[in-house]
Amino acid sequence: MFLKFDLQEDRRKYGGSCFIEIQFCKLPSGKKIESIIKGYDHWQNDSLYIYDTDHSAFYLIYKDIIGYGLHPNMSEGYFDTWGVTYYDFNMIEAIEERLKEYKPEEYEILFKWLEEAKQYNGFYILGV
Repeated sequence: MFLKFDLQEDRRKYGGSCFIEIQFCKLPSGKKIESIIKGYDHWQNDSLYIYDTDHSAFYLIYKDIIGYGLHPNMSEGYFDTWGVTYYDFNMIEAIEERLKEYKPEEYEILFKWLEEAKQYNGFYILGV
């Protein structure tokens, strides 16, 4: 379900742009939330990707584990598979706890990635 690409050319060959991307928020803390929510840059090599055929399964399996994030209109809700959802770094440990509790398919990959996300200002889920 979770894919990583060392080169974006590999991602394009695999499936073009039909991915959900889980991306580190590399902006410094202290910035206005409005700036943070727009601070992503698609197609990073250190992101996790979910291909088109796994979008529904990812949402069903992981929405309650990942929980509510912040959308660009400043509303909170589950991640938007067609938009942007931001998760503050303070939310990562609770997500990890739910991952360890429920142990869904491939959770170890996401858990390891979230450990790395702790050094950043959270993460984004960028929909298709």
